Amino acid sequence: MEKIIRTSPEYADLPTSYTVAGIVIQPNIVLAPMVGVTDSVFRRLVLSLGGCGLVSSEMTNAASVTPKALARHHQLDFLPEERPYTVQLSGNDPQLLATAARAVEQLGANILDINCGCPSPKVTGGGHGSALLKDLKKMEAVLRAVTREVSIPVTLKFRAGWDDDSLNYLDTARMAEAVGIAALALHPRTRAQLYSGLAEWSRVSEVKQVVSIPVVGSGDVKDAADALRRLRIYGADGIMIGRGAMANPWLFQQIAQLRAGDALFQPTPADKLALLTRYLDMCLESMHERLALNKLKQLIGQFSVGMPHSAALRESVHHSATPDEARGHMDRFFEPSGFSFQSSALNNEVELLSC
Repeated sequence: MEKIIRTSPEYADLPTSYTVAGIVIQPNIVLAPMVGVTDSVFRRLVLSLGGCGLVSSEMTNAASVTPKALARHHQLDFLPEERPYTVQLSGNDPQLLATAARAVEQLGANILDINCGCPSPKVTGGGHGSALLKDLKKMEAVLRAVTREVSIPVTLKFRAGWDDDSLNYLDTARMAEAVGIAALALHPRTRAQLYSGLAEWSRVSEVKQVVSIPVVGSGDVKDAADALRRLRIYGADGIMIGRGAMANPWLFQQIAQLRAGDALFQPTPADKLALLTRYLDMCLESMHERLALNKLKQLIGQFSVGMPHSAALRESVHHSATPDEARGHMDRFFEPSGFSFQSSALNNEVELLSC
């Protein structure tokens, strides 16, 4: 059953949902898969704040989808409240991906996504991710093998091409639809760009014009107004948010509020402290405290950017040996007197953006 989403007259013409082979994604603002980030804890954190219609696992190598491997890394664990839930796989061996896809379906995922967009040298060096943009015949073989193996819908996340001399996003989109892909997510940068320059969202519009399946746009969405502007200008069926969700987990909620004509929630320092503390507590409930601390360090690298004296917070949490030590640093940083935290980081230029 579709949810009723309130919209102000200003945004009444914008789509609020899209459908992937009978699965309604509503609202049509989704969380992008991010390696090391979008585990069950982070997904549930984002969903609890509202405004997110679909979440995904971390990108997972198809070779790691075996009972023994899954028992070790737990990357595909999820809870019922996370549905609809996507699992994203990477790989370039059609049979291996088909076997992994069957396992994903048996695990209970609603949607299976194939990654042909990751630009990481570690991934592309193995012929995975956006490396497949250099060999559409191999990509086609992969997608065909997977769609034949499972009954759940299969989607594709991809980039505009390997580089500016090989922009093949339209050919990729047409081929994907022809082999049975149910929806597309385009990050309209090339692999060569990595995350530099601008994401050319006009390419999302072009893809919309050559396929009949849903097309979701990804890249450079900075705030709620920007998300709805891109929906309007480029005609995407949905918006996918990745790094922006780490910097501002309330972004999904704010998009829903803007769409409804409500005032946007603006988190106070106390709200930010409460969210970081809750995230750490959730991590500690499901993993070893050292891993939980590392997760906090990773999130705070993006979450704190732009805050006054945030380098001091990042450095102090980064060097914390225990979760309790990290809590103490966060409590002092966000104390009511207002970002008064002092540390040696204020006297140097070190900016630890991620761990």
